[in-house]
Amino acid sequence: MIDRVGAVVEQPRLFGGFTGRTNLYLLARSIGLGRARVDEVLDAVGLGGRADDRYKTYSLGMKQRLAIAAALLKKPDLLVLDEPTNGLDPAGIREIRNLVRDLASAGTTVIISSHILAEVQQVCDSVSIIGRGRLLAGGPVADVLSEVGGTTRTFRLEVDDRAAAARVLAAAGLAVQDEKDALLVSGAEQGSQITRMLAEQGQFLSGLSPVGGDLESAFLQITEGEGL
Repeated sequence: MIDRVGAVVEQPRLFGGFTGRTNLYLLARSIGLGRARVDEVLDAVGLGGRADDRYKTYSLGMKQRLAIAAALLKKPDLLVLDEPTNGLDPAGIREIRNLVRDLASAGTTVIISSHILAEVQQVCDSVSIIGRGRLLAGGPVADVLSEVGGTTRTFRLEVDDRAAAARVLAAAGLAVQDEKDALLVSGAEQGSQITRMLAEQGQFLSGLSPVGGDLESAFLQITEGEGL
């Protein structure tokens, strides 16, 4: 079972004077793996072009990606990441975010432990909120948000003909507000409802995103009174 789990906990501890490739090769050799697997994980985390640079020259984001590469050497089914974007600049955060999405798309289950809830909301499919050793809430991110804020949500719509789209949605009983280059629509449980209503009338969206109901607010509301 342990061979099916990989983890990156706190800051990676690798040799600054060695290259990224050498660091991974030493780890791979200790568990009976060869250079081919090292090359595979370097490519998987997008470090193939910098693999022969010394580790101490890497940015924080690159160091984190190399640590994830080390955890991937055993081809784990489950990857556990503890605060993977902590201390990173916006570019580094985006690198890790995209890497996690790619790993999940490739079939790896990724568990993220983090207090940066905006990142969790962007990356994760489901979330668990734990307080004092108890599970306070859990499930798909959208479900957790709707349980806290109710089923009615507000969506920001980008569409070429805002006036026509507004008429369609208002006729369906939704509340519509025109704000500069977008529409704010509330009254629908899911964005797919809005998409379907407009498509049936020949109106197609160029953008659709939920407004409000952020995970940080949900966390604060759920943990209120827990003394956290």
